[in-house]
Amino acid sequence: MLFLGLGAVAFTATLVIGGIIAYQQFWGSERDTTESEVPVLSYYTDEEWFSEPQASIKYLVEDEDSVDLDDTLEAVMDWVYDDDPNIFTGDFTVRVSVWNDVGLVEINGDASTMIQDNYDNVELPYVDGANNFETVEVDLQFA
Repeated sequence: MLFLGLGAVAFTATLVIGGIIAYQQFWGSERDTTESEVPVLSYYTDEEWFSEPQASIKYLVEDEDSVDLDDTLEAVMDWVYDDDPNIFTGDFTVRVSVWNDVGLVEINGDASTMIQDNYDNVELPYVDGANNFETVEVDLQFA
């Protein structure tokens, strides 16, 4: 009888402790979601910053004959591929937006590690509405 009583107490204690552990494991605490969250800000270590610098150029053009979106995009892509001056190497993106007689050209991408702080009188291309290839002279400054 004594062993039967001790067995019943041990069995009950095992069920109670097992229930407490199962509750804490599955329902008792909230799950850790820190690894699944997307970071809002990105940062560069010194090595990444100097080995992969970024450059951005944004300029407005205005022409009485308007600005041709597709041809301007192609002309700017050719300008980046020609790589003169040596500003962009690697991946880059070009965006051209047109409103009436005004065009906005944005170039973003990986900069050359030999990029200078400033470039004077750089001729940046655009194409007007009459399919004439035009350029604007811009002084570029990079920080």
